[in-house]
Amino acid sequence: MEGQRMEPEQNAPVLDIRVGGFRMTVQRVPVRLLTALITCTGSAITAWITAR
Repeated sequence: MEGQRMEPEQNAPVLDIRVGGFRMTVQRVPVRLLTALITCTGSAITAWITAR
C-alpha cells in the first residue's frame, strides 16, 4: 500500500438521491444544463433589479 495514491472511484456517482421508493443517480455533471440555468438565473435577477 505504500506509495499508492488515493484516486476517486471512476464509477462513483456525482449525486445519489433516495427518498422512499424514488431514486435518482447522476453519473456526471451536466455542464451545459448548469451553464444554461446559471445564465437564465443571472438574467432574471438582473431584469428584476433593473425593473425596480
